[in-house]
Amino acid sequence: MPRREPPPAGRAGRPYVVPPALLRSGEPFDGHHVLDEVRSPLGVVLWEGVRDVVLWATTAPANRPRLFGRRAHEERLAALHAVELEPDARGNLVLLAGVLDAERQPDRQAVARACRKLAFWAEELLLPRTSIWYAQAAALAAPESAEHAYTVGLLCRRNADYIRAETWYRRAIGLARRRRDAQVYARAHIGLGDLWMQLSDYRRARLAFERAYKTARRAGIRTLRAEALHELFTVAVETNTVVDAETYAQKAFRACPLRHGLLPRLAHDVAVFWMLQEFYVRALPVFQAVLGTMTRPNDRLMVLSSIARAAGGAGRVDIFANAWVDTWQIIDDCPTLECVTSSLLRLAYGSALLHDWERVELAARHAMELAQTRGQAQVAQEANALLEAAERHHFSQALISPPAEPAVLEEADNLARALVKRLAGYVGT
Repeated sequence: MPRREPPPAGRAGRPYVVPPALLRSGEPFDGHHVLDEVRSPLGVVLWEGVRDVVLWATTAPANRPRLFGRRAHEERLAALHAVELEPDARGNLVLLAGVLDAERQPDRQAVARACRKLAFWAEELLLPRTSIWYAQAAALAAPESAEHAYTVGLLCRRNADYIRAETWYRRAIGLARRRRDAQVYARAHIGLGDLWMQLSDYRRARLAFERAYKTARRAGIRTLRAEALHELFTVAVETNTVVDAETYAQKAFRACPLRHGLLPRLAHDVAVFWMLQEFYVRALPVFQAVLGTMTRPNDRLMVLSSIARAAGGAGRVDIFANAWVDTWQIIDDCPTLECVTSSLLRLAYGSALLHDWERVELAARHAMELAQTRGQAQVAQEANALLEAAERHHFSQALISPPAEPAVLEEADNLARALVKRLAGYVGT
């Protein structure tokens, strides 16, 4: 276990207030999105489970007998047994139904653990809003847990609910600071930085990542130090500081443990960096090696669209066509995923490199419309530029200028080969 050290202290004697977090985002009542997402008797059961826990967790123990009783508990159990469910999910929901039994109340931590398990179960079933609500129920059942608050922020950010995500990240930071939990403190700052990256606020993102790096380094948490270096690399790429980006990429690769889940993400992002310098042939095999390590739809969507763009630049029409089809399949199945807009842009760029203007227009228009609804101004601007290029049948991309130093280029080639080699034997955690 990594040792934990307190984050930097504020002024002596200054109390640190943990901020509240948003529970709803445009919903008329608690758990509305659960009913909307699962339109079946199972959806009703899942909604009732969330509603019960939220009400139970936010009600003083002395007042719970007025709200709950044995009859309600028995009715909930009967409804649970009437729907088809996996054994683990059913067991967790049965535990949650125990909050209705005023005479035998379950432990708060047990309720929180059951909600957390159901949140990850729902995420695996591609039910993101249901997942968020169960994560929130866990955070309410264990209100002093920084880990539970961080999980809500992570799930909200993954599903582009940025306003709610920020409130939960800040709550996680406050709780972690209060409990001197350096690990969650650093992770929440990384999450907050990722959120600013999505909104193109690179200054605030860099500050958040630097805070995470310093905390992880001071506490001796190697994995989080590597992750913070990776995120600082992405900021350097976005702000076009090329030599810094190459340096951060090398440092992050060296810091990354062999089996850590950061490796595929780092490899993908470094390959994107090379692709933006028009080193398509260097980047494409790295993307293909990364794809074999990915299972989550959000991750596969990101990598497949990167393969499409690199294949377009390398003139590999066959690889591009397959990646195009697979990318659209995930977008159609999971339209609320965080990286849908950026993936659509990559499809449009790959199409433009092949002078396939119809595909440019299709991907870019969808990206622009979706980015406007999400408040992603830079994505909308890039998509509009691609639409204009398709109309003119002429594409000229403002790329990152590659470094002039031969030694930097040679190190990048060596890093690409090292990444492919390590990914070939990657098992994951």
